[in-house]
Amino acid sequence: MFTLCLDLHLRFVPPMSKHAPGIVLTRTIQLPFPPYSGLAIYGVELDDCPEPMGMQLQDVVWDLDRCVFLAHTVIISNDEPLAFIPDTIRGWIARGWALGSYYDAYPSDLQETDEGDSIDHDQFERMETFHTLHKSRRDREFNRLFKALIREMSEGYNNLATAYAMDKLGRLLAEENPHSGKPLSETGHLWIDTCREFDQLDPEAQTAWQDKVAKYPSLEKVLGSKQATRKI
Repeated sequence: MFTLCLDLHLRFVPPMSKHAPGIVLTRTIQLPFPPYSGLAIYGVELDDCPEPMGMQLQDVVWDLDRCVFLAHTVIISNDEPLAFIPDTIRGWIARGWALGSYYDAYPSDLQETDEGDSIDHDQFERMETFHTLHKSRRDREFNRLFKALIREMSEGYNNLATAYAMDKLGRLLAEENPHSGKPLSETGHLWIDTCREFDQLDPEAQTAWQDKVAKYPSLEKVLGSKQATRKI
């Protein structure tokens, strides 16, 4: 059997970019043959998709030192309300995935984080618009999630201008197309101007902002999950 250390990149668009790392989960899989880039693997232990669509392996690497294969796969979720993200990730964790990456085997181990509270599933309708509300109208758990996503995007260099606007405005607004021929709303102007503001900052100011949001709660702490530590 061949050991495959597989990373799953979850990209929630928006606010994330479909081209950046996203939120990463990981697990180890045993295969009866050597994996290769482009191979799609399927199984109920991997995901709950009823059809064998498969996860396509990308950038397969053979680690000579640890005698394991490394690879990643990507799932892009479009227009998923931010308030649903914790339960989506918890679903993956329940199937055996763990927050973290196979890269964590190379530096030092990461420490266990505190356990967070679960989200009330009876609030789905309101949760769909949580990200557009002022923070004073949202519950504490969502505000912690919001900051954790900003930190995650900053650390992964994932749509930094969007993360900056989310941080400055305290919410995620719908991005209107300025070239659609329709006049932009007041919030549309505000969102575009704030995103552009980040690009106009000098490198020192951008770094200072990233240092600030690095102190926000981690995604692991918000979800109440232990980040994966992997010794091979």
